[in-house]
Amino acid sequence: MEEPMDSVVEDEKTVEPAKKKLKRHFFLSVIGIALLMIFAGQIVGEILMGVIGGLLPSVSNGTLFLFRYLSFIGIDILVIVYCLLAEKEIFHGFLHGKSGGMHGNTLKNFGFGLLIGLVMNGFCALLAWLHGDIDLSVGRFNLPYLLGALVAVCVQSGAEELVTRGYMMGALRERYNVWVAIAVNSLFFGVLHLLNPGITVFSVLEIVLIGFAFSLIVCYLDSLWMCIAIHTAWNYTQNILLGLPNSGIVPEDSFLHLEAAKGSLLYDATFGIEGSITAVIVTALLAVCVYLYARKRKEQK
Repeated sequence: MEEPMDSVVEDEKTVEPAKKKLKRHFFLSVIGIALLMIFAGQIVGEILMGVIGGLLPSVSNGTLFLFRYLSFIGIDILVIVYCLLAEKEIFHGFLHGKSGGMHGNTLKNFGFGLLIGLVMNGFCALLAWLHGDIDLSVGRFNLPYLLGALVAVCVQSGAEELVTRGYMMGALRERYNVWVAIAVNSLFFGVLHLLNPGITVFSVLEIVLIGFAFSLIVCYLDSLWMCIAIHTAWNYTQNILLGLPNSGIVPEDSFLHLEAAKGSLLYDATFGIEGSITAVIVTALLAVCVYLYARKRKEQK
């Protein structure tokens, strides 16, 4: 892990650099640009996936499902191109730490993020299984599909993180207090999921909380890559390995198969793990752990 960013710890009386009052960093402008990149990026991604699908002799249901994840590549492209052209400082935050990016953008932190996401989601699923909320069976082990799915999920998770914790956080922090940037991007992240099938109070709370936790990782651990990795591992474990709904989206193919499910505080039969009180708790614990780790590192300086 890297040292926490002192410039964002305002409650510790750290002096921040002067804010740039650029019109494009006004929070409504930032939200508008983010929405434009999302909607236009989805169109671009759908077109790309349509072209690729048309070139293939046959496409299975599993492949079509992965195309839904891969279509987010349009958002990745638009965010990167826009920031490269108009927001150079924000674009640098997407890069590896040794290439001028955030110091915490390292392969080590990316790998650690994958482990965190796997453990978090796996723990929630284990509790739901032990409680009798989900009944799983073993499906077919298809290594090429599982590897391809990991890349596809990373494309989707990376797109959401580039928009929110990458572009939005970066632009808002140029103009506002860091906690304004955290609040706006976390709430925006929750709003993006309001139209997902089976959305509930717990699921919205969990999604906003994970946005908050990821924001702390960017601020205190200086790592966008870790956020992308945790997000990827969470979605991949939930949807591809366990065959559970991911924000209400049911997989077409997965390693394990969901045979039956019932709703409880530990599992939402429609929305999945993200609609459970367990997910809210583990997400809150992630945020607390990040903050305490950052404080400990600062005290050791």
